[in-house]
Amino acid sequence: MLLCSLLIMAGSVVRPDRAEAGDAPQIAWEGNNPYIFAVGDSVLAQCGQQFGMGWRSLGFIGWGGATASDMRGRLDGTGSGWPADSVTESSVQEERLWFRDAGSLVIALGINDVKFVTVAEWRDNVDWFMTQARGRPVQWFTIHNPPFQANVDLFNAELRLATDRWPNLKLMDWERYASAHPEVTISDRVHLAYYREGCELARNRLIQHAAPAVPGKTSPTGFWYVDSRTTGRVALNGWGAAYAPTPAHGVQVNVRVDWRHFARLPVDRPTGDIWANAASAQAFGHSLGAEYRGHAVCLDLVDQRGQFAHLGCRIV
Repeated sequence: MLLCSLLIMAGSVVRPDRAEAGDAPQIAWEGNNPYIFAVGDSVLAQCGQQFGMGWRSLGFIGWGGATASDMRGRLDGTGSGWPADSVTESSVQEERLWFRDAGSLVIALGINDVKFVTVAEWRDNVDWFMTQARGRPVQWFTIHNPPFQANVDLFNAELRLATDRWPNLKLMDWERYASAHPEVTISDRVHLAYYREGCELARNRLIQHAAPAVPGKTSPTGFWYVDSRTTGRVALNGWGAAYAPTPAHGVQVNVRVDWRHFARLPVDRPTGDIWANAASAQAFGHSLGAEYRGHAVCLDLVDQRGQFAHLGCRIV
C-alpha cells in the first residue's frame, strides 16, 4: 500500500539501467590525484593557502593586480616584473611545479583583465590555461567588478562559451553570489570585507562544492531542504550531484520510510540554487501523502557507481 501510494504520487519509480558484464560507469569530474593548486589575484590571496580545501591544497599563486596575461607569463617563464613579495610558495619554480602536477586547478582571474585587455586577449588566455590543464578539472570563478560591468558581462560570456570548448572547465558563479550579497565586499565592491563571510561561507564554499572527486573515495554530494510545513503532504525537495562537470553523470535519491527501503526516485530537474549549480547538480522534487506525517523518512543519494551519500533522517 505504501509503495502504491508513492507510485501514484511520483508517476514512476526510476531504477538504474541494467549494467552489462564488464561495465564500469565513469565519472569524468575526477583529477589525476586529489591535490589542488589555485591561481589568482588579490581576492584569491585574501582567502589564504588552503582556500577551503584543507589537506588537498598544494598552495596557490596570489598576485595582487595580476591579469591572466601576467599570470601566463609568470607560469611559462616569458613574463617578468612581479613583486618579490607576491611569491606565495617557496619559489616561482615551485609554483610552476605545483601548477603542472596538481590533480586539478582553481583559477580566480579576470577582475583586472576587464580593465586592461581586450575580449580577444581574454579568450586566448582562457584557452591557454585550459590547454595547460591537459584535461585536468579546472574550477574558474566568474568575474565580479561592478565599476566595469559592461566588460564583466562580455568576459563572463566568454568563460561560459569556453565551457563548450573545454568539458573539463566548471564555472563557480562568484558574480551572481557577490551581486546578491554586496555586504561581503568593501567600498570598491571587489575585495572582501570579512574573512568568514567572504571566504569561509562564500568563495571557499563554492570551491568545495565544485571540487572534483578524490579518486576512489568521494561519494555523491547534495542537500535536502527543510519543509517548514507540519500538515498536509510531505515535501521531499533538494539537490544531488555525482562530482561530474555536467548533470549527465547524475544521481538518484533513495527514500526510506520507517528505516525500510521505500523507492528510488529521479534527481533530474533544473535548479537555481547557486550551491547546486557549483556542484553541477540537479534538483529533486517529490512528496509523500499526509498519511506519512509522524513517520521517519531518510534520504540518500546514489550515483552510477553505486556510492551512497546520506542526506539525513527526519520525523516528518
